[in-house]
Amino acid sequence: MEGPVAVSVVVASHARHLRLLWLLNALEEQTLAPGLWEVVVVHDYDPATAERVLERHPLREAQRLRHIAMAPGTGSPASQRNLGWRAARGELVAFTDDDCRPEPDWLERMVTTAAGTAGDVVQGATRPDPFEHGVLAAPHVRTMFIEPVGSFAQTCNILYPRDLLDRLGGFDEQAITGEDVDLSLRARAAGAGISGAPEAIVNHAVESHTLPGILRQNLKWRHLAYLVKRHPELRRELTLGVFWDADHLWASVALAGLIAASRNRGLIVLTAPYALRASRRRGPGRRARAVAVAELPGQAVRQFAEVLGLAAGSVRHRTLVL
Repeated sequence: MEGPVAVSVVVASHARHLRLLWLLNALEEQTLAPGLWEVVVVHDYDPATAERVLERHPLREAQRLRHIAMAPGTGSPASQRNLGWRAARGELVAFTDDDCRPEPDWLERMVTTAAGTAGDVVQGATRPDPFEHGVLAAPHVRTMFIEPVGSFAQTCNILYPRDLLDRLGGFDEQAITGEDVDLSLRARAAGAGISGAPEAIVNHAVESHTLPGILRQNLKWRHLAYLVKRHPELRRELTLGVFWDADHLWASVALAGLIAASRNRGLIVLTAPYALRASRRRGPGRRARAVAVAELPGQAVRQFAEVLGLAAGSVRHRTLVL
């Protein structure tokens, strides 16, 4: 496709070539007029995978898909997205992730909302993919549920005016995680508003992990301390200004109780609030409670690991986040 387009969809992809294919298939079904949009994928796949997934895709044949290859291990979400939007031709840049599947009218609704918001950032809604609803029954699940406008403006479903990205300099490539939150906070500080497009829906993958697998997945969250240090205003979103969420608060209390109980057995009572909260995570019914109680040891290990990881990040970045 030659010349300018109205909107470019930018995707950073790593180690998810099958999910990426599903995303491209969903984009192929978009109701927005074909001449108005393009897709730019920045990835680190080997040539054979890129040929199979990208070069042979109908969007590529229709000249609506371009891709940029990076050497394996050299990219990051921030650097890949920066490469993508800087190569984009659109006056608007829509970001989604390679583990997402937009509804057919997603892009049309995002562009329509952007047309009436005088340069605002536009955030759509993100839902766990209904095709993978059954996976939610697993004990260690990763997915997203976001109602716009949310505090964190994640890139799974967001649109920026190109000139705003230029003014902000794009994503902070020093941020290991939370680079999308950082960008949105800098956009707000620069005077940009964020408008919601609740009917512009992206379906997010629902992925089940083993306990070791989810611990590895969550290692990156230790770098959130960098984000909070750079943006102290984020503490307004934290529980008591320190804990990432209420689960981390009560997990920290429980962990302190377990450690202190070696000297004073009575302090084991500090684990009770966390255990009670965790026993309700599946819902109020008897069966749901029984499942939650059975899952409690694994959930506790997961939460303790997240808190300890954030503690390590707090030491590294010299700001307390748990």
